[in-house]
Amino acid sequence: MSGRQVLFGLLEFIVSVLISFVLTFATYKFLLKLTPHFDEEKQLRKKNVSVGVVLGSILLGQAIVVKQAIYPVMAVIQIFTTGSNKDIVSFIKVLGLGIGYIVLAGILAILCIILSFWMFDKLTPGIDQYLEVRENNLAVAIFMALYVIGISLLISSGVSALTRALIPFPKVGSIPLG
Repeated sequence: MSGRQVLFGLLEFIVSVLISFVLTFATYKFLLKLTPHFDEEKQLRKKNVSVGVVLGSILLGQAIVVKQAIYPVMAVIQIFTTGSNKDIVSFIKVLGLGIGYIVLAGILAILCIILSFWMFDKLTPGIDQYLEVRENNLAVAIFMALYVIGISLLISSGVSALTRALIPFPKVGSIPLG
């Protein structure tokens, strides 16, 4: 184990923590703005477990999707830091692009979660899920939450592929096979 590996591991940890805090905070605040009539915080203070389950599933769904974008970004940063090109301007450019891709993944996650709520509404036309969650119908909340998590799991590989396609991986040569 080299000092460089430890340093990179620490950098990856710090970036992951910062990204998770910022995206979780931004997602939560965005949801509050998106649904002012629902007043999630009031519902949580009233111990509405159903609201907690649905909100938790949204944050978990976003984490599932964004996690897929963090790995390729960190791989590029690691390749950059261990490569021969070590100027600070290039590093800041790579880091900025990486953070941009992770934010893009966060935005795609939110859009897909919003779309999953719309799809859930179409899937269950006889249920007013927002009314049921507000009235603390835990069965509906769990069903919605698992639906959101399922959609997030399914789209996460697509977000990962998109992130890998957008990230400028450095050329490392080729290895002849056979």
